[in-house]
Amino acid sequence: MTLLITPRLVLRHFERGDLDDLHAMDSDDRVMRYLGSGMKGRTREECEKSIERLVERASTQPGHGLLHASLREGGGFVGGCGLFSVPEGDDIEIAYRLPHACWGRGFATEMARAVLAHGFDRLGLARIVGLTWPENVPSQRVLEKIGMRREDDAEHYGRTMFVYSAMRA
Repeated sequence: MTLLITPRLVLRHFERGDLDDLHAMDSDDRVMRYLGSGMKGRTREECEKSIERLVERASTQPGHGLLHASLREGGGFVGGCGLFSVPEGDDIEIAYRLPHACWGRGFATEMARAVLAHGFDRLGLARIVGLTWPENVPSQRVLEKIGMRREDDAEHYGRTMFVYSAMRA
């Protein structure tokens, strides 16, 4: 089981009992709008299916998929971050999302920094990319803060995305 600990957070694989956390985050259109090609908030049933996929991925690809992030102090849920195969090509993408109430508090940067290090140090990945919509400036700032550098734009998820990358040192 993957377990990452940062100064404020604990990241671990999602479990079936985390449905309420995932649904509270993923049912919000504001949270979902920049994911992939753009999504609407998910229903509880869609989140149940997503949890099942996350649990399955954790057993077949440890360290990949969305990790549940909670506060070390008090255990409150603050979002998710993980590594995913990009559908177009061989790249591995770092992706994150947070409940709206957790935006602007540095959690995305903290979890993304831990997941990036995990991808390089524990999984042995040579390169990790971050993909953002051009208008998603907060996400671009997170990628820059964790040391990723902007490359050329590329088509992913059916739209033009900004591509950032980092290489293992």
